[in-house]
This record gives sequence, structure tokens and C-alpha cells, in this order.
Amino acid sequence: MWSWKRVSRSLCSVGAFAGLIAAATAGMAQPDRFDILASGERGRTYHDLYAPALIKLLPAFRLRNRTTSGSGENLDMLAAGKADLAFVQADLYAARLRSDPARYEGLTVIGRLTDECVYLAHRVGGPVESFASLVEPSNPVAKIAVGPAGGGMSGTWRFLTSLEPGLAQAKALDTGGTLALNQLSIGMLDVAGWVTDPRNLEHTLLRGVQANADLALLPITEPKLAYALPNGTPIYQIDTVSLGGDEETGGEQSLTTLCTSAMLFAKADANPRLVEAASQVLSLQRDTLLGLESD
Repeated sequence: MWSWKRVSRSLCSVGAFAGLIAAATAGMAQPDRFDILASGERGRTYHDLYAPALIKLLPAFRLRNRTTSGSGENLDMLAAGKADLAFVQADLYAARLRSDPARYEGLTVIGRLTDECVYLAHRVGGPVESFASLVEPSNPVAKIAVGPAGGGMSGTWRFLTSLEPGLAQAKALDTGGTLALNQLSIGMLDVAGWVTDPRNLEHTLLRGVQANADLALLPITEPKLAYALPNGTPIYQIDTVSLGGDEETGGEQSLTTLCTSAMLFAKADANPRLVEAASQVLSLQRDTLLGLESD
């Protein structure tokens, strides 16, 4: 005999079964949880050297190397909770703290990786023959390539203009890579900049400058650019770095320039086990992480 009670009981049974199937299907479709490591551009040190090494040194975690435009984007991903760990230049972190402390002061500084230095290429005999000339009023305005907006050099340049306002008169363009060097050599640009580990003597742009007799690097010696956070943490220091051997003279070339630090950061609510494991890598296996020795 037909009744509402029987129909209701049947519908409840069917609904419960359908619910179990849906839950099981959703569970099967849910992707595995990865910890995201924001690194940098393909072909650059963060992405190609540090990230694969850190992933290998943290086998207990499912770290995934996320390609980004560089330190600026990495900081934004950490602040938004879209990355668990990230490589970041110290000067970009300092700039973010000054501009928006509420957003960035909660990030965890795991530790320092190594030095990173500023390289500014110019055209020999061009309108910019010294770093000081970038500060002096000029006509026409100097054009400097600083790479993409989320990259390290772009953020470095913005921070430098806050320390030396005269630099703001130069026109910063988002051209980067070897295209910037090619445009520099034919006069479309006056300066092309990048930031990298000074031990990376095989860096594409450094090799590009050394292979072109029309290009050279600008020394940076202005002491006013040596900057530290209020707590004493150094952000910039003037240092002399090697450019490798000179094939013609057999001697070693060097450059005095501005250097900052590459650092490893974690988001505010990162897995404490992941943070501790990454911290141990920096303390005990830094040379392996930086490619200074084989593990």
C-alpha cells in the first residue's frame, strides 16, 4: 500500500546513498596537498638552483617549485597565503615593511641565504658613464631597464629611489634579459640593471656584457646607500665582487657595487614543522643548498 511514510523513508535512503557517493567522488577528485615554494623566473638562480636544491633537502615535504617574476611577487604570494616558502631579496622586504607594515610584518624570516649584488650595465661613451650621472639633472632623461614589475631589480630600483630621490628622474622600463642588453648596445637604453648572486659568474647578462666591448659595468660607491633596518639588520652594503678572469691580461676583474641579501621566508601561518626543517637546512646544509658542494 502506498504511503507518504514509505516514500519518505525510500527518499531518505536514496539521498543518503547519493551523499556517500558524492563525498567519495569529491575525495577522489581532490588534488594532493603541496607546499608551494615561490622561487623566480626560469633560467635564474632562485628557480633553477636554490629551489630544486631545497626541495631535495626537504624530502619529508611535498614542495612544489612555483615559477614567479621574482622577489616582489614572492612577497605578495606569502602575504596572501598563496605560497608557504619563498626566496626574497632583503631590500624588497624592507621596502614592503616601510610601505605596508600591517601586511608584511607577520611573515617569518627563516634566514639568510647569501649575498646578492646590483649590476648596472652602460654603453661605453654613452650618456651615462657613472652612477652619479644618474642623479644629476640631464636632458634627455636617462632610460634604465629594470625588468618586470614583480622582479628583484624593479623592486631594488624603487627602493633605491627612496634612499636617493635624484634617481627618480631616470625613466625605469620593464625591459629585461638579453633584450635589454641588445637595446642598450644600440642606444635605445642608457642602463640595464639586474640583481644576482656575485658568485654566479655564468650569469647570462654578465656574460653578455663581457662579450661586448661596447658595454661595461658602473661601480656604485655612494656610502649614503648603505642602509639598515631600525633594528640594525643590514639591507645594503658596499662591497667589491669578482667578475672572473680577464682573458686578455690573465688578471682578475672586480666591481665595487651595492649588495643586499637573498633570504628564505615563510608565510605567517606556515606549517611549523616545515619552517623548522627549512631552518635546519640553512643552519647545517647551506653550502649544499647554494651549490657550493655536492651532497
